[in-house]
Amino acid sequence: MKLSHLVEYAGLRLLMLLTGRLSPSRAAWVGNRLGDLAFHVIGTRRALVMEHLGRVYGDSGDAAKLRVMSRSVYRHLGLTAVEHARLLAGKTTDLRDRLDITGQEHIDCARQRGRGVILVTGHFGYWELLGATVALLGYPITVVAKKLHNPTVNRLMHAGREKLGMAVASMESAPSAIFRALRRNECVGLLADQDAGPGGVFVEFLGLGASTYQGPALFALRTGAPIVPCFIIRSGPECHRVCFEAPIEAVPTGDESADIARTTQAYTDVLARYILDYPDHWFWVHRRWKTPVPADSSHVQ
Repeated sequence: MKLSHLVEYAGLRLLMLLTGRLSPSRAAWVGNRLGDLAFHVIGTRRALVMEHLGRVYGDSGDAAKLRVMSRSVYRHLGLTAVEHARLLAGKTTDLRDRLDITGQEHIDCARQRGRGVILVTGHFGYWELLGATVALLGYPITVVAKKLHNPTVNRLMHAGREKLGMAVASMESAPSAIFRALRRNECVGLLADQDAGPGGVFVEFLGLGASTYQGPALFALRTGAPIVPCFIIRSGPECHRVCFEAPIEAVPTGDESADIARTTQAYTDVLARYILDYPDHWFWVHRRWKTPVPADSSHVQ
């Protein structure tokens, strides 16, 4: 094992041990301080976060405002890290005590068609808890997760997801696992908000052209499964509101490329709306607009 991996794993275990003994309010205080530490001391990708916020909000000349917004992003990440450490440690209360759920009828309506449900969200809020919420409601769910570089941390996270009722598919096995789950009329959870490179479909995201993974739209078009955008919003220490939006139908017209672009734009617009309402909830540290938009502007829908 690499030394860096050992240190990372030990740090996570220590966080689980120490925060597991705290009340939710005290754990939230620790999470905020960890966020402050990451922002002020470590400064990991701080300039990138401020650059992204400036491009989206048009406040590139107001450095003070951008710093405040950026610090809020890091604090939310700190809160989420501590809460997840406590959840992995098994020291938190029953999940039902912390969730306020709206729009569950959209999943029920979608499942009545018998073709499964594609739940699409982003790295927004406490997204790991969102998948656990779906399982808690009694819906079988398969989530697709990238393998972490640190194998010991990856095993810990994988076990945590399974403990919370989720089946986990790796990126390599994702297509077959997704098709099987949808054929069984189950739910599939996909994160669809990161840069997809030159092979992605370019859509407008927060006012900027962004390469976006085609998977959710492609699966919906080929299986007939509706797409249900869903999001989790923090309302207090270890309290969240889970929102399931109305289904998005992927209607094939014979032009699959155009259908993918149109469907991808539809659920991307829903994600953008939530980000604009709760900017501190999104994972701004990712290089979302890394891939340049092709010179042909028709690539952006």
